[in-house]
Formats: sequence, structure tokens, C-alpha cells
Amino acid sequence: MSIGAYKYLVKGAFEGTFYTHQNDPITSVSQIPAGDEHKIVIHRGIISHATNITETQYSEAQGLNFDEVKNVEIQRSPYWSVENDRIFTLNGLKLTDIEILHVGNVDGKTRATIKGLAYSKVSHMEFHEYEKPNEYDSKEEENLSKNHWNDHRWFKNGGCSDLLNRNSLNGYNIKGCNTPQGCWRWLGLLMLLLLLLWLIGRCSELGKNLHCYYDQWKEKREISRLENERDKLKDKIERTKQKIPPCGKISDPNGKNTPKTYTFDLGKNSGNVILNYNMYQIPDRIEVIYDGKLVDVTNDQSFDPIIVHRKKYNLDYLIPMGYAQGKGSLSNFNYVYDKNKPTEMLVRVIPSKEFETTEWKIDIFCP
Repeated sequence: MSIGAYKYLVKGAFEGTFYTHQNDPITSVSQIPAGDEHKIVIHRGIISHATNITETQYSEAQGLNFDEVKNVEIQRSPYWSVENDRIFTLNGLKLTDIEILHVGNVDGKTRATIKGLAYSKVSHMEFHEYEKPNEYDSKEEENLSKNHWNDHRWFKNGGCSDLLNRNSLNGYNIKGCNTPQGCWRWLGLLMLLLLLLWLIGRCSELGKNLHCYYDQWKEKREISRLENERDKLKDKIERTKQKIPPCGKISDPNGKNTPKTYTFDLGKNSGNVILNYNMYQIPDRIEVIYDGKLVDVTNDQSFDPIIVHRKKYNLDYLIPMGYAQGKGSLSNFNYVYDKNKPTEMLVRVIPSKEFETTEWKIDIFCP
């Protein structure tokens, strides 16, 4: 897929695993030598705290560049336009503030975890983690195939799957075997030479058989190791997913005069969402937000005067701004469950700036 073809632009905290053909262990990006044979190849990862960014933000970002990174889960957030955790392919990934952890050496390759702040283009095509038995990217898979005897070219040249093919000369296939060359000067040596060729063929088949078994054992061991890493990564993904509480109570007795936002899971039942609140003496504003839209807001029409430290305050100027004082209820939001829409609801409390502290209590009832 072309690097220019993308659906989203994203910024977020990245963590993934990579390999490089560098033999010496590394602890920082500066220790990776230049050259394609040593470049970092990332083959899976996670982006958390995802945020949609603009073309300008992406183009101005600086960092270590990667053309394409498959099998990356981007986790949902209030600032990311996709509502669920999903697997994507990243194009033109830029990493800054890089850390390298858990460095090891496997089969002559350095493998490690890489973390950093990611700026990337996200292609619309998803990449599913379990479409292949192993998790190499296509380039690594191509390099590996050059060192294995049981690949397509070996099958076509008399390899492990063709050990007993017949020919018209001696009854066994000796294709690929080393055969003696020379001229026959006496007819009597012909039978001896044929016997020698037959023995060489048998020995060569046995050698190829042993090599095949050895390579298959190495493949199984590597697949087992990768499956173990996959299971650990999957478990980590599950443990790092954000847990959103169901509807319930909000009690903030010592709230500062700065806005606060709470997130709740409405579930799968449709119906009215009811908020019973008590803003006490100092008026505060409650906003109910669903799917990026304001669906309900407080709107008292009168306030009682407030006496603080024997001083009387009149806060009627807050009435046109949708503030509320004392007890009340909101019930104008009719939630309709749709599997293609989010189930999260945001409740935002905006305190008045008249006093340094305030307090509120909200009970939320889901359908």
C-alpha cells in the first residue's frame, strides 16, 4: 500500500517489538549503525492515548521514520475518531522520545521493545494478527525462506517431499546429489559405477532427510517462541485497555473551580438517562455529552443569595449560562443503543469562578 494512501492521522504513545540484524546488543537508538542490513523492523505494537492530528502537525513532527508497520492496535479514546480498539497498518510512522527495553539476541538478530511518541498515517485496511502461523513481516519471511531447505525452490529440486522419485537408470532420484564424472574405458566397470551411483544417491537422500528434520525442528521451536510472545502481548493488551465504569454516583465535596469530566458506560439497553444532582449553595453547570454532541444541560431560572464569611453574594448573572443551584434533575437525553455508535457518555461539570472551591453530588441512572 502506498504511504500516501491513508484514512487517519494519529498521535499517541507507542510500544512495540522489533528486530535488527545487528549482532551486538543495543540499549539506545544511537547505537544502531547505519545501513539497511541493520535497520529496525517493527512487526507489531500498541498506540494508546490516541489523538487525531492534522496534516501540518504530522509533517512538522520529527523522529525515527518507518515506511510501514503492520499489526498495530490503536486504542480508543475521546480524541480518536474510531470508537473501538482495532488493528491497523501504519504508514510513514515517526517515533520521538524513544526508549529501547528488554534487549536480547535470537538467531543472530537483536530483538527488543521500542517505546516512544508516535506520529503516523493510518491506512483504512486492517491487518489481522492471526492470518499467518508466524508473525514475521513479509520481508523477514522472505529472508528466512532463503535459509530453509523445505521452501518452494527446494521442493522443485528434489528436496524433502520428493525423496523416492524413480528414474530409469537406478531406481532412485539422485537429482541434486554429487556424482562422479569421468570416462568409462572398460565395459566391465559400468556395473561397478552404477552401484557406486546408487550408494551415493542413498547417502545423499539420507543427508537431505536429516537436514529437513533439523530445519523443521528449528521452525517449530521458533513458531512456539513467537506464539508465546503473541500470547503475552495479547494479555498485555487486555490488561491495558481502559475500564469504563457503568452509571453510578459522582461525589466531589472538595472540587476546585476547574472543569471536571467523568465517563460512564450506558450499556446495551435503550431509554431515558436520568441525572439527579445537588449543586449545594454555589451554582455549577452540568453538561451531558454523547457521541460528541451536547444532549442535556442544567438551566435554573433563579438563585438564592449566597452568604460566605458573612458576606452576601448575588450570582444571578450565571442564570443565562445554564448553571444550577441546589437539587435538581436532568432527563432529556433518550439513549438509543446502536452497535455502530459508542456506548460511552461524558458528564462534564463546569464550576463557577466566583469561589476557589465548590462541591457537587450527581446520581446517574442508566436505562
